[in-house]
Amino acid sequence: MKYLFVLLLFCLPIFITQCSTTERAPREEKVVDDSDVDFSQYRDLAEVLRRIPGVHVRGAGENVNIQIRGTSSFGSETRPLYVVDGRAMGHSYTEVNRFLNMSEVSSIRVLTDSEAGAYGVRGANGVIEIDLKR
Repeated sequence: MKYLFVLLLFCLPIFITQCSTTERAPREEKVVDDSDVDFSQYRDLAEVLRRIPGVHVRGAGENVNIQIRGTSSFGSETRPLYVVDGRAMGHSYTEVNRFLNMSEVSSIRVLTDSEAGAYGVRGANGVIEIDLKR
């Protein structure tokens, strides 16, 4: 009985390793650019973000709450980090929306999980990258 337990203890990790897969499920594309949509037809950023899979937009006008599915929160902060043309603008939707002129937007990309890791703890709840036309 003792030898059976040791044999099972030794073989179980090998069996589990051999049965697992390293392939990941394909991710949904979370990019909207000016070839897909004319950004000037939208009043604000929230209207565009509603089109992107995995982005939950609640509210309207100045009282918008945006969360990205699949992100985890450190502390009580659940809002994503906004990055405009490579510059981190913070977690405030209202400030970013006031700053943006929708007709100048070139693309919007939503980053989650390891993609947002480049932004460290600030990007733990996801990152919304916005590129402007130049």
